[in-house]
Amino acid sequence: MFNSTGNNFGAGTIQFKDYQEEDYVVLNAKFSYDPANPLYQAADHLELYVPDLLLSRSIDTPAYLSFKDPHVSQYGTWVNDGATIIRSWIKDKNTICFEKFTNFDHRNDLTIWVQMMYIKKGGTGTPTLYDKTTIRLVQDVTYMRMSSIVCVITDHWAALHAEVEEGSYQYRDDPWVGTLHNFPTDINTDILVIGGSNQYNRSVDGASFGTLNAGVFSLPTRMDGFGSTGYDPFFFGYFVREGE
Repeated sequence: MFNSTGNNFGAGTIQFKDYQEEDYVVLNAKFSYDPANPLYQAADHLELYVPDLLLSRSIDTPAYLSFKDPHVSQYGTWVNDGATIIRSWIKDKNTICFEKFTNFDHRNDLTIWVQMMYIKKGGTGTPTLYDKTTIRLVQDVTYMRMSSIVCVITDHWAALHAEVEEGSYQYRDDPWVGTLHNFPTDINTDILVIGGSNQYNRSVDGASFGTLNAGVFSLPTRMDGFGSTGYDPFFFGYFVREGE
């Protein structure tokens, strides 16, 4: 675990969970920024300055960018939170960079999610083939389903992809909680679930915010278009295990 030492866009100190080897690093962090900040406005791309990494350069790597957009009326709140994928990369051993994605700059609640493996650029090492682990969602009542589950677990990190869907209409407005059988209990992280029809932000899919703590997946609320036909909400990331 380490803290950032500075940045070029006006954010505060950012804490990272990490696991590092010579050919790759797994980084976990989540941070917000203000697009009205003069430092952000002057930047061509976003740079985070960090203590020495084992990697001096990485290939382009996805990060997530999310925003919140509740629409309040006399009839209630219609949630149209959204998210997209932006480019990130390790520029040198002390600099992590992010694409400056300006489409959302009119908003004031922007968050970048770092939950990926950064792979060495120009590396010539032999790729490692990992075995997959079978993961099963366990609930007393099946009001949530997971499909297309792909999971790799190592001693230091776990990678997990899953699609999340409604299992019972009766529970569509309730908090969703389920245990992931066989998933490590030493991972505690926020989760971004991307997908759902976004009525007020049609250029992006919806976003819903959950947690993955001690093997328990929780999605307390969903954006209002979550269950729309043809959208297949999903989450995917590399997650550092506790103790690293």
